[in-house]
Amino acid sequence: AMTVAREVQVEEMMNEVVASSSESGDYSADSSDGSATEPGKDREPSKRRCCGFGVGFVARRAFKVFGITVIAITFAVGLIGWPLVAIDSQMFKENLLSVLFLIALLLVILEDHVGVNKAAVMLMVSAAMWTFLAAGFHPHASEQGNQEMHAEMDKSLEEVGRLILFLLPAMAVVESIDHFGGFSVVTRFLMTSTGGRQELLMPMLSLFCFFLSAVIDNLTATIVVLKLLRHCAANDRHVRHTIGGMVVIAANAGGVWSPVGDVTTTMLWLAGNISVGATIKWLFFPSFAACVVPLFGLWLQLRKCSTPTTEMPSEEVAQQHIPEVRKANVLVLIVGISCILMVPVLKMITGLPPYMGMLLALGVLWFVTDTAWFHKLAQVPFEHRYHDEEIQIGTRPRTPAAFAQDPPGSVVEALHSMDLTGLLFFVGVLLAVGALDTSGILDDYAELLRKLCGNSPVAICSLLGISSAVVDNVPLVQAAIDMFEDKPMDDPIWQLTALAAGTGGSILSVGSIAGVTLMSMEGVGYIWFVKNISIWALLGFAAGIVTYQIELVLFA
Repeated sequence: AMTVAREVQVEEMMNEVVASSSESGDYSADSSDGSATEPGKDREPSKRRCCGFGVGFVARRAFKVFGITVIAITFAVGLIGWPLVAIDSQMFKENLLSVLFLIALLLVILEDHVGVNKAAVMLMVSAAMWTFLAAGFHPHASEQGNQEMHAEMDKSLEEVGRLILFLLPAMAVVESIDHFGGFSVVTRFLMTSTGGRQELLMPMLSLFCFFLSAVIDNLTATIVVLKLLRHCAANDRHVRHTIGGMVVIAANAGGVWSPVGDVTTTMLWLAGNISVGATIKWLFFPSFAACVVPLFGLWLQLRKCSTPTTEMPSEEVAQQHIPEVRKANVLVLIVGISCILMVPVLKMITGLPPYMGMLLALGVLWFVTDTAWFHKLAQVPFEHRYHDEEIQIGTRPRTPAAFAQDPPGSVVEALHSMDLTGLLFFVGVLLAVGALDTSGILDDYAELLRKLCGNSPVAICSLLGISSAVVDNVPLVQAAIDMFEDKPMDDPIWQLTALAAGTGGSILSVGSIAGVTLMSMEGVGYIWFVKNISIWALLGFAAGIVTYQIELVLFA
């Protein structure tokens, strides 16, 4: 409160300075077009803008203090275990956790205005929610309560652990390919084939991401395509954000029609609710519609906002900054993509979870790029190479201390460029959603959907998909599996669930791991995403549902 008071005093002093300079006849540069304002003109609007800014400043700081205070009080109540009436009341528990989660989402939405990082918010909220829940189990007074608490924690930890063990090596593989110039091969092809026209970049990258996410998964496909986008449109932030939003939509849509493309589709496949052939047959065209409709709209939007460009002749294209491609770049790209493609193959053959395949992919790529012959091929300076393979018999190899400085030809150096804020944010989201699931809020919400929609699969799955834009789709799909356990394999309710849960997460940037990855890698804000991408993602979501219903009418 004292900090807010001091900042308000500073704002009032600034307003007084602006007002006094305006009264003294000085020129002001506060006009909307950036031009100077003559003395005696537009003084009152300038004062009103200053006062309005002060009110907005106070409102933002007040909401920030209010949100942090609620989080702190919830944590303190759970920590001291008092009052017991509030802790043991199921209704109070559900209401408090729901309000706390909504406050966290608002702080995430207003991240750029309140000045609190979204990862910090979700980590604090998830810790406060679980602390309050732990007090309700009374672990010190009851052994059964202690076991139940750890069982619920282990269930949430399993999901978070799978995500971290998959996401970390996936990001490391992509960063390593980029570090050794592997993406320069694809970048050169894209820049040459588009002829410098950025409006052609969106459909090429979006369709590539759509099919790539079906082969590997939507998360890895998003990371790969965003890396390519950063190379092809390095100087235009607005273009990268717009195309990046479309990449999120394409990645989520492409992961729907493949059992290994999205975590929710994989859940339904492993539970025996859908089969591979029927999923591809019935969900390909709805997923394609959910991708193409937003693609057309965002493409027109990008062309309208961009300056008109004409196709450049081949001589001018050759003069552009097109990256040089070497044999080492091609080798790294082939090895990296082959290792990534090994992930779904290993899962389908052995049944191992995807993170084991991704860990193996990172190990193989790391081993290949650390060999002496690769360093020679990549023309790594001699003093930065690992010489263990070239040491003569009888000599003593160098210890790891000799490599205290990471050489340019090392995967370790690529690991330093990884941004982990998005990963920490999603960890906090998953833990908070796990707390909502443990408290029974998600089960109550699923039952509410069933009561509101009756026996209409379209209505239930549509609301389920829209809800997955706010809450993680994994517990929602699990609730749907429990609700419709009597339905046979490949029933339309299962296919609609996979379609809605996969494409509905694109409506908001926090609705899917692909959207969170975009926020982390490109710094896309929540409000910007809502203004520019959400409406097209919603139209794509509706187009996918309508296309599936048309398929049922024509071919079922």
